[in-house]
Amino acid sequence: MPNLLIVLVAVALFFVVNYFLTRDRKKLKRYREEWDTGKFIRQNEATESISSYWLNKKNSKASYDGVDQLTWNDLSMDKVFQKLNYTQTTVGSEYLFNQLREINPSLEKKEEDEHLYTVVASNQGLREKILLLLSGLGKRDFTNSTSFFYDINSKKVRNGFVYYLLAFLPIASIALLFFNLKWGLFCLLASFLINTIIYYRNKSMLEYDLVSVTYIASIIHTGKRFSSVNQSEFNSYENRFKDNMKPLKKVLFLSNISSLGNKGGGEFDVIFEYIRILFLLDFISYNKIVKTISDHQKEYHEVWQLIGKLDAAIAVAFYRKSLGTYCTPKFVDKEELLFENMAHPLIHNPVTNTSALGKSTLVTGSNASGKSTYIKAIAINAILAQTINTVIAEKWIMKPSYIATSMAIQDNVLDGDSYFIAEIKSLKRIVRLIEEGKPCISFVDEILKGTNTVERIAASAAMMEWLSSNKGMNIIASHDIELTEIASHVYTNYHFRESIENGEVQFDYTIHPGPSNTRNAIKLLEVLGYPQTITEKANKLAENFVEKKEWEEISEQIENSKKPRLIGNNVTYTKD
Repeated sequence: MPNLLIVLVAVALFFVVNYFLTRDRKKLKRYREEWDTGKFIRQNEATESISSYWLNKKNSKASYDGVDQLTWNDLSMDKVFQKLNYTQTTVGSEYLFNQLREINPSLEKKEEDEHLYTVVASNQGLREKILLLLSGLGKRDFTNSTSFFYDINSKKVRNGFVYYLLAFLPIASIALLFFNLKWGLFCLLASFLINTIIYYRNKSMLEYDLVSVTYIASIIHTGKRFSSVNQSEFNSYENRFKDNMKPLKKVLFLSNISSLGNKGGGEFDVIFEYIRILFLLDFISYNKIVKTISDHQKEYHEVWQLIGKLDAAIAVAFYRKSLGTYCTPKFVDKEELLFENMAHPLIHNPVTNTSALGKSTLVTGSNASGKSTYIKAIAINAILAQTINTVIAEKWIMKPSYIATSMAIQDNVLDGDSYFIAEIKSLKRIVRLIEEGKPCISFVDEILKGTNTVERIAASAAMMEWLSSNKGMNIIASHDIELTEIASHVYTNYHFRESIENGEVQFDYTIHPGPSNTRNAIKLLEVLGYPQTITEKANKLAENFVEKKEWEEISEQIENSKKPRLIGNNVTYTKD
């Protein structure tokens, strides 16, 4: 009989080990295919969940000048993040999202991140070990595990001593059974009924925080596994995990005796559920876990950060491998921006550009010639340079600076803002940064286009002069050729151009020195087959303005046409 028992245990262990090895082999196969091809299937994650760490961190500070929401939206940074987001955990997603938004030019650029990128890229064994451990933690929306870094007192269950008292009642009832069976059974049933009502009533009130604590328990369990990774290039991280895990191990025990660590599916789950209800173990364990994290907030924060850093580092290394060309930036104190063969990260097979930009730059050109894409590419790469030390270019030199844009302006119906009001509010953000003396590179696309021509040119010229005479660099794209003349003494002019070939407008999407001297709006009307009377009149009005600097009035007489006249309530047409 003992021999049979040993055989059964051995067989069971064999199947369990084989299951985990098979599962890990399948994961490793997928990771290697992804690494070889540079392609992966992105998990759907709620933006509100991914951004929770950044929002918690931002809201905990009196002032925050990272990449603000308008700049983030202008540059389609959500799409950039998605391209980068090869993370395996919710912690990694939140860490990477925050990393892309957290620019602080006053901080020294650390070499630790770059070293980690290099290690996980070159050491396949270590990278795959990290990926397997991270996959065990996985992703789950709306855990908000970083809220425990800050307002942790609000997480505690009120009147926690009451739960201890109620949990003691069943124990007292069981003890009473030995003295009085009738009263012991009555007290036991009464305590079970009371505790069941309290359990289900209060558990729904704590549901959101219980989800958070469940994931936190998994984070700490993952931290424990990382503390056992024995590889020379991982020693410093292994030791940091070990040091910070010591006071947090209590959380693992507490989560195991409650539903917080229970994933379900076992045969004895129903029995365990009744035990948890009877002794209110979920609430007692929850409070104990919150207290443990509260007492060791620094250690929990460090474990969370380490897991996020490792996950994000592999994502950055994966992104770099998927790029045809990239470089690490060089940072200088001079207000300049130099790059060679820079590309926009969201464009497939993009045209690259090389520039040496000074303090103030004005980019002009025709519609659809590439002005907006060019300045957006610079702004995005300036963010990537300062956050993940990666630029889609062959060379990149810049002064560490905040990045602020005013581009995709829209009317704000809810706030009652017109296009122009929304635009000047957007520009005011840039003014604020500069007035506070903070290093800033501002990017403005079609400055003040929401008002009439005379005031637009006048206000734009004044704004451009102010920007050029204060701290920071600015890059402005505009259709207004007049600005190239007004601001020529303080702005370096560049332009994009086009050509007409076989009746079609062709763009080279390449930056050229000097101001633009071509127009294509009227030519596009001709190419698209607009009536000749419209295009001829448009050309005549434009040529007259260029020559005389004044607009010719449109003739009141329209030859050989019919004009509508109102007779009574009807419209009739008569010849002039």
